[in-house]
Amino acid sequence: MSSSSVERRLRRRSVHRSRSTAVSVALVVLVLVAAWIGTESVLRAVGTGPLLADPQTAVDAALQPDAAFVTLIEVVAAVLVIAGIVLVVLALKPGRQHRSVVPHDRGAVVIDSSIIASTARNAAGQAAGVPDAHTTASARGKRTEVHIVPMSGIPVDSSVVERAVAERLGRLDERFGRHVTVRVSEKGSLS
Repeated sequence: MSSSSVERRLRRRSVHRSRSTAVSVALVVLVLVAAWIGTESVLRAVGTGPLLADPQTAVDAALQPDAAFVTLIEVVAAVLVIAGIVLVVLALKPGRQHRSVVPHDRGAVVIDSSIIASTARNAAGQAAGVPDAHTTASARGKRTEVHIVPMSGIPVDSSVVERAVAERLGRLDERFGRHVTVRVSEKGSLS
């Protein structure tokens, strides 16, 4: 296996969430149900008593249900519907974590989105001339959003801040500096 394929696999595993737990749980439940049906069928064929319920008795009860059986089936159906919804959500939910891969000549480099947001916040605070407590930033994929609360009486030019943030993020990777949004609050702060 070449080092480039290993690096690609490492990057993918670092950036995407694993779905193996949900798949494992679903398979274990499926195997247990199949094992129970098989065991009950073998016990009936041999002529011994069932472990939990005889399959033929269960089928007969399903064809002519009484009130208790209907309630039991409704509960089982509700649990199966909830489990199905959870599995569908897990299957369709984005598997990306809040990380980005940065190309590097020495290997796979993965940066967490909080690092990108912190870098943007720092650059914005320095460009705007405000303390760190007056800036917030969030990074999601290739988009970075910065919010600045200026000091009272000191104007902040959002385009200057936007260029400073884009330039600083561009040092990490050119993709991060492309979509920067800076919002300057209309109300300032004294501290």
